Amino acid sequence: MKKNKRIIFATMAALSLAAPMTAVFNFDNVQIVSANHQGTKVWLQYGTLKYALKGPSGRVYPAGTKVVREASDDTKPLISLRGYPFYLTLEIGGIPGNELLQDVGGGRIAEAYVNYEDWHEIDYPSDNVVLVNNTSDYTDLKSSDFHPVDSSNPDVPCADIDNLEVAYHELTKVSSKLPSSGKDRNVVYNFTDRYFAAKAMGATQESVDALTKEINDAVANYKKTGHLVSGNSDSGNNSNSGSSNSSNGNNGSTSGNTNGSPTSSKSKSRVVRLRKASYRYTHKGKRVSKKLLKKGSYVKINGKTYRIKGKKYYRIAKNRYIRAVNVVKK
Repeated sequence: MKKNKRIIFATMAALSLAAPMTAVFNFDNVQIVSANHQGTKVWLQYGTLKYALKGPSGRVYPAGTKVVREASDDTKPLISLRGYPFYLTLEIGGIPGNELLQDVGGGRIAEAYVNYEDWHEIDYPSDNVVLVNNTSDYTDLKSSDFHPVDSSNPDVPCADIDNLEVAYHELTKVSSKLPSSGKDRNVVYNFTDRYFAAKAMGATQESVDALTKEINDAVANYKKTGHLVSGNSDSGNNSNSGSSNSSNGNNGSTSGNTNGSPTSSKSKSRVVRLRKASYRYTHKGKRVSKKLLKKGSYVKINGKTYRIKGKKYYRIAKNRYIRAVNVVKK
């Protein structure tokens, strides 16, 4: 077994972003422990603030403040993940697979503000572990609106995405009524990719507002015409593209061996949420790209499970699969 990494933690009240946090971290009373091996790994990347930042509460976090971010990928992440925030406060832990215990934290800091180190991997702990705790101020914990105190330092935009969230929620309701393939489905995929890009650190208000308007216009068009974009039609050759009932066996439904063979046959398609970031794979188990579907995002699966190289997958599009273990169980 790989030697466990050692990390510093202290006992504190459970963090919650649903209510103001009152936990106080005593830096003079820390323990060094080894996280228990549970068969699940997590990658951590620590860093320090390049310069002092002011949060929406008015509190200033000085240069050198320690921050951290995590990734649950099997392979080591890229050293730079510009859209992924560092956190001022982050606690991880809980028995893997037990969804009552989740990683919690807040105070999202853009990568551009951080001098970051290399990633290192630890065994996911069976007990709650505080990685960093710089604030319990709820205003700062729920925000990513941090800016340099010294205006001569480069600033990262922080867009208001409230209207975008409302628009995307309406789009997901429309999405649940659409066929599993066709032009309208492709429109949803495109909007979803742009939605997560717009939520990433550094997106401008102009780009967020433009996407919000596009989504609202598409939803309005659907309510009038039954299609997200005028002129769209799911008839013809597009109707079976990526369909779960397609007879095109070389797309992954059957392949003459265990790769892509379904383990259930008459399950209905449904929209599911990702419990962790997920890569997309072909029916041969080859990763499509380094781009991840983000944790918490929604995807539509055809309801069947496929076994590829001994692991279970769900099909989300033509020759595109995600690991079943990454989906929130109902």
